[in-house]
Amino acid sequence: MRLKKWLPLVTGLLLWLPVFTTAQTLFSYGKHKVSKEEFLKAYTKNNPEGKATRSELEEYLELYVRYRLKIQWALDQQLDTLPSVKMDGESFRNQIAGHYLSDDSTLQVLVKQAISRATTDRKIAHIYVAKGTDSAQALKKISAAKTALESGASFEQVALQFSEDPAVVQNKGTIGWITVFGLPYALENLAYETPVNGISPLLSAGQAFHLFKILDSRPAQGKTSIAHIFLELGKKEEAAVRKRADSIYQAIRAGAAFSKLAQAFSEDDGSYLNGGELPPFTVGTYDAGFEDLISKLEKPGDVSPPYKSSQGYHIIQLLSKQGVTDAPGEEYQEEMRNKVLASDRSQLTTDMAYRKAARLTGLKLIPVTDNRNAASLIATIGKREITEGGFQLYRQEQAGLRREKEQAPSEEQERMNYIRQQVMQHYLQNLEAYNPLFAAQLKEYREGTLIFEAMQQQVWDKAASDEAGLENYYRQHKQRYTWKESFRGVLFTCSDEATAAALYQQLEKQPANWSAIATGFRNTVVVDSGRYEYEQLPFPAEAAKIVAGSLSRPLPIPESDQVGFIYCWEKLAAGLPRSFQEARGYILNDYQTQLEENWILDLKKTFPVKVNKAVLNSFNR
Repeated sequence: MRLKKWLPLVTGLLLWLPVFTTAQTLFSYGKHKVSKEEFLKAYTKNNPEGKATRSELEEYLELYVRYRLKIQWALDQQLDTLPSVKMDGESFRNQIAGHYLSDDSTLQVLVKQAISRATTDRKIAHIYVAKGTDSAQALKKISAAKTALESGASFEQVALQFSEDPAVVQNKGTIGWITVFGLPYALENLAYETPVNGISPLLSAGQAFHLFKILDSRPAQGKTSIAHIFLELGKKEEAAVRKRADSIYQAIRAGAAFSKLAQAFSEDDGSYLNGGELPPFTVGTYDAGFEDLISKLEKPGDVSPPYKSSQGYHIIQLLSKQGVTDAPGEEYQEEMRNKVLASDRSQLTTDMAYRKAARLTGLKLIPVTDNRNAASLIATIGKREITEGGFQLYRQEQAGLRREKEQAPSEEQERMNYIRQQVMQHYLQNLEAYNPLFAAQLKEYREGTLIFEAMQQQVWDKAASDEAGLENYYRQHKQRYTWKESFRGVLFTCSDEATAAALYQQLEKQPANWSAIATGFRNTVVVDSGRYEYEQLPFPAEAAKIVAGSLSRPLPIPESDQVGFIYCWEKLAAGLPRSFQEARGYILNDYQTQLEENWILDLKKTFPVKVNKAVLNSFNR
């Protein structure tokens, strides 16, 4: 069996050994040397439990020597130049490189912040003023609103006077409850950093100014699952729609199944087939009135009276409420990490990564002059020169990609975008030189690929294609390949307990007619006949008790919903020889081991191995 296995060797922390200022050679193979530090890094990565015994170190040393010998053979045979190996390495590089293009420390801070904010909901009111063509006038207007609020004016009055939000007439500025990830990050910061009953600082974001008042705070409600029946108003007469909604509601109260009525009457195309069920949501997903109504439903199964929204009437059934965990585990932290990366706040990690890349690559910005031309330098990245001509080509490309009426950034901003792109491109192309962890992970993978190719050429393919060698090996070691206690018969694997009972009942009457009887269960039962050792079965103890010509009782198959039993027609003692075909899998595995051992012996002759005993003896001092 070919398995893509290798020793994973990456840079790790030395958990229990002293740090040396000079490299000590632990062993050499031919002209190549391996230091004590290199070996220990590999060992502590793969054996993090603690201090090792001498025998454990020597055992791993032999494995590591073999590893280095195989790698060296692969390099000497130029397997690293094979197109498949190069393509595989580049694919892996591209796959993992993205993980190193964000700043992990910033990401950890953002994840911790998100987990903290997820424990609290905030109720907010909002004043919105668009910048339009005169941002100075817009700033003046929202500043006047803030002054009025700070002077004691009611938020509703100020919102109605100043806010340009189209919904302000209906909501008087009140947005309702929100939680983490419910708003763009800049607005979320206002919501969580402003105290309850406080007025936020002015925020300029995009094409508008924003001002919040924090109305209330509460422990987070978590995720809620509901189903609804929706009747659209459209151009219909409202009284008729309301009457229909009332009739459906009364039917539910009388005991009709909510899901069936949703399938029959709901006009929400996205949910009616699913009994009206909507995806779980957090506060701030729907309008405030809709969510307030849901919050009054206390237990699963509770149903609201018809609720009128701007689109029509809704009848809501509460399915479940899932609170926020008090002790976030790894799975929850990973979920929050993914949400951070998918949100606009991930730009902070990208910005920090750019600053790091600019520092490591040696970015130097060159002042732009009025008399510049295509050859004029605008920056250098190490020894690489970035020119005005390259920027102008980039600018033309960006103009071609820009949507109609989309506002273009200023020339200065676009020039910085180009330089940033070039820095990150250079950083990515040379990431191994700037990030030791990335270099170690890539080296580990590429060496593993070389090991796989070497083993395939020297062991696996040779063994699989050498039929004469396999047969000869079998003849020389025939005594190894014997059966343990076994039986000939049939294994029935049934989809569930009921199927197993039905099949068993029929087989009890005519077990020898098992093949014809099983045909009637072809969609729910898997039938395997042959010779089996008891330990191969999911219920070995039960199989060992069976007598020839009988059935074992149906038993659950561990770690599945299936049920199985056997029909035995012959019991066989242990120690009986296996034929070549019966033992072929075992023979192939053993023959591969012999070929590998012979290859290692040849490699040790080509690259004589010398272990520095003094250095080895120093490990456990």
